[in-house]
Amino acid sequence: MKLMRNFFVAVALVLCATATLAKDKVIIIDGYFFKEMPAEVKNGEKSGPSAFFMLSTPNGASALGMTLSSQLSDEALKFAIPVGEVEEGEELLRRFNEAKANGKGNSISFAAKKPMIKAGDRFPEFSARDIDGKTWTNADVSGKVMVLNLWFTGCGPCRAEMPELSRWKDEMPEVMFFSSTYESPEVARQVLDKGTFNWIPIVNDTQFKEFIGSNGYPLTIVIDKSGTVAMVEYGTSPEQRERLKNKIGELK
Repeated sequence: MKLMRNFFVAVALVLCATATLAKDKVIIIDGYFFKEMPAEVKNGEKSGPSAFFMLSTPNGASALGMTLSSQLSDEALKFAIPVGEVEEGEELLRRFNEAKANGKGNSISFAAKKPMIKAGDRFPEFSARDIDGKTWTNADVSGKVMVLNLWFTGCGPCRAEMPELSRWKDEMPEVMFFSSTYESPEVARQVLDKGTFNWIPIVNDTQFKEFIGSNGYPLTIVIDKSGTVAMVEYGTSPEQRERLKNKIGELK
């Protein structure tokens, strides 16, 4: 019973860690501070077991601590936060090192994701209706770079990345940016009416959501001018968004 309870605790920590954390929360990975889980960790690119620690200080600062069996890449480390910019960072780091040394925490490993669509695939024929009732098809994006972001209203990481994604549309108006949710217009408007996402909003989606499979949201797909998938990113993180933006810039 205790092992089963520890397993579910560890799973809950993973689910919390893969989401964008609240403003005052951080993740500590092998002594480095992050606001979002690095993509290479949550996507299973770092193999082997990981230990998780829930850390807190008497003054209320808290963090999720995590150790890996292999080192983070330089790409991930460039998004690390200096300890001096974290509330009670030194104390959280001290508690992390103490927990690590004492062998505390729950162990679990991330499973690699199985993509339902991948770079090199031909993007399928589609017919999708936006929130204003307009129908879009492949003909509308012929000869243009298309970017598709899948989301839903209950997805915290999806909502958190929307302001940044909206800036891409402002910076690259020649690119066709679509967002897509399986939810109804009425439900989607609860988020979209706040004005934080300016991509063309597809609703009541019954086709694009099949790309998710068991991988989870958000999902962003970049399609080149010939209609071929150029890049696929499940989830979101600073390094993933940087890669996506660079790829779009190359193609446009």
